[in-house]
Amino acid sequence: MTATHTGLTEQVLTFKPPHPPVAESEPPKDRASFADPQKKSLLSATTKVRHLTPYIGTELVGIQLNQLNDAQKDELALLAAEVRPFIYLDLKWCLRRLSVSDIRAYANSAGEYHSDHSFEANPPAYTMLRLLRTPECGGDTQWTSQTALFDKLSPAFQHLFEGLHGVHSSEHGFVNSINGGYSPFRGPVRREHPLVRTHPVTRVKSLFYNPSFMIHIKELKGQEAAHSLSFLREHVHSADDLTVRWKWEAGSVAFWDNRVVTHKAIPGGYDTAAREGKRTAVFGEKPFYDANSETLSQRSERFGGNREFLKGISSIPFGP
Repeated sequence: MTATHTGLTEQVLTFKPPHPPVAESEPPKDRASFADPQKKSLLSATTKVRHLTPYIGTELVGIQLNQLNDAQKDELALLAAEVRPFIYLDLKWCLRRLSVSDIRAYANSAGEYHSDHSFEANPPAYTMLRLLRTPECGGDTQWTSQTALFDKLSPAFQHLFEGLHGVHSSEHGFVNSINGGYSPFRGPVRREHPLVRTHPVTRVKSLFYNPSFMIHIKELKGQEAAHSLSFLREHVHSADDLTVRWKWEAGSVAFWDNRVVTHKAIPGGYDTAAREGKRTAVFGEKPFYDANSETLSQRSERFGGNREFLKGISSIPFGP
C-alpha cells in the first residue's frame, strides 16, 4: 500500500502550513474544444510524427513551443486529450530537482503510478515536464492510458466501477514531507472524485484511479474497497500494452492530460543529481461522470470500427 506515512511526530503536530487549501474553481472552457480535429496547423510545424504505441504516446519532432500560434496550441491540447501524451525534441527554452531515494522503503511512493494532485478540488488537466539535464542511463518516465484501462475491463467490471467515488488524500504526503525535512505549502486534504470520469472535450470514459493518493472507495465497505483498489493497482501495473516508456534527452518536453493518463518515473540505479527538470500543471474542471459518454471501443464501433482516432490525427469527431 503506497498511502502510508512515517508517523505523527512533534514536527508534524506543530507545523503550520503557510497557505490555505486551494479553493474549488470553475476554469474557462478547455482550449481543446476549439481545435481542428485533424490538427493540420500543428502537424505542419513538425518535421516528423512518431506514434510510439497503438494506444498511447506520440512524438512530435522539430516543434518549438515558443513559436506555436493559438490554433496550434489548441490542437496540442486536443492531441493530449485524445490519450496521447507526447514528447518534443530539441526545444530552446527552464528548475526543479527530481530526486529519488530508496523506492522500496516503507512509505516511499517515488516509484508508484500517479496522476498529479488528484486530491485537489480541481486536479490538473494538462501537465508539462521539461528535462534540463538527464543521466545517460536511467531516469525514464512511463505513462499508461486510463481511458484504455477502463476500456479493457469486462462490461461487468465497468458497470461496477461506474458511479463509485474514490477518496483521494494528501495526508500521508503531508506527514512524510515534514518528517523528511520539507515544508509543505498547504495542509492535508481529502476529496472524493468519480472513479470513472468523463473527459469534457472527447466525452470518452476513463478510470480516474491514483494508487499514490487514493485511500478508499466511498460507496464500499472496508475490505471491499481494499480488494478493489488492489485489483486496480494490479490492472495498471500489468498494462504493458497500454503503456509507453520514454528515454529522456536534455531539452525534451513531455505534455500530457492528467485526466486520461497515469504516470511514474522509473527510479533507481542512476545519479539523481544528474536529473533536473521543471514541471508546470494547469488546473482543470472538477471531475465528473456522464453516463451517456462512451468507452474507446464504443466510439470506434460507432464509426465503423475505425480506430485511427487513437492516433489523434483523424477527422472522427469526439462529440456525442
